[in-house]
Amino acid sequence: MAAYPRYFVDFVYLFNVERAFYDCHEYGEQLWMEQGRPPFLKGLIQTAVSLYHLESGNLGGARKLWRTAKAYLAPHQPVHMGLDVEGILRDMDDLFDAPGGPAPDRAAPVRLRITDPHLQKLLIGWRVEPLDEQDSTGRRN
Repeated sequence: MAAYPRYFVDFVYLFNVERAFYDCHEYGEQLWMEQGRPPFLKGLIQTAVSLYHLESGNLGGARKLWRTAKAYLAPHQPVHMGLDVEGILRDMDDLFDAPGGPAPDRAAPVRLRITDPHLQKLLIGWRVEPLDEQDSTGRRN
């Protein structure tokens, strides 16, 4: 059974459940810095920011971030950290390649597909703590 850092679970929860892409990126950046800035996490963060830009109507920014995110995520296929990386790549590509181009209402099906049952169970009833009230282990400051 894999152990997942609290900020990673927060990230996945904010992405999939709350669809709070800006907040998601904040937790992702904290995790990214604490984990030594791995490219995979950078790709996940940029995916969230791409969707945030899409929601905000910044199509150029959304496309640009997706291109760079894709480059960071692609080497980690098919599955990494309990996530279906192939699925993320496919869903985001479908979003940006859709006839008429991407639109906020078309982003609804984009989710981080979870392949690890342990991570799936963690998300049930998950509660995200504010960043300033926890450290990376989930202990309250």
